[in-house]
Amino acid sequence: MTKDTNFSVLFMRDDSDVRSFRVSPRRLKLLLWILGVLALVVVVGLAVGVRSFVGYRVLLSERRSLESSLAESQVALERLGNIDKIQKSLGLKEPGKVLSEEKASPATSQRAFAKINTGAITVENFRGQVTSQALNVSFDLNNRAAAALSGDIRLLLLRNDGSLVELEAPAQDLTFQIQRFKRISTSARIPDGLVRREALGLRIEIKTSDGDLILGETYALGS
Repeated sequence: MTKDTNFSVLFMRDDSDVRSFRVSPRRLKLLLWILGVLALVVVVGLAVGVRSFVGYRVLLSERRSLESSLAESQVALERLGNIDKIQKSLGLKEPGKVLSEEKASPATSQRAFAKINTGAITVENFRGQVTSQALNVSFDLNNRAAAALSGDIRLLLLRNDGSLVELEAPAQDLTFQIQRFKRISTSARIPDGLVRREALGLRIEIKTSDGDLILGETYALGS
């Protein structure tokens, strides 16, 4: 091949004239180099993109895991705060004085502060307020299970002697069937003669329609 050799590129169509282009070996090599560099850039870009995408998914998974851990820690801190408030008040009629000599049975006391949580459902945004004749309570139920959940809720008042008293409320307010979320709001009748300082907390126990206890938690009441 001489220095003056050129390559001819022919474009032929049935309905038009033949077109030809002459390309020198140097330009052809340059064109091939450019195409090779472009192909390499594309491959490198795809590799970097795939790696970045995988890294993003890993970071996203770690972020979700961290958010879940923080949420669980927040719930745990809130629970500890509730228990601390209740235990500080347990048996106290006046701040700094232990005057109450009546105590509930060990089994009842253990139940009052026992935490039961299978992870199937959670209670959030709890609000409880004692009035002269009733306990107004509201909270959010969040279904964490893969399928729908149904069941009923029990409300047990924790008194300052450590005893638990089950409260009566409209049955339709304490039954649920949810896919993801339900707001619970009800007013339960309190025992006759009960005053606010005698009510320390409210225990919520949730059972499925099959009778399985999936959540038990005691919450402090608002002043």
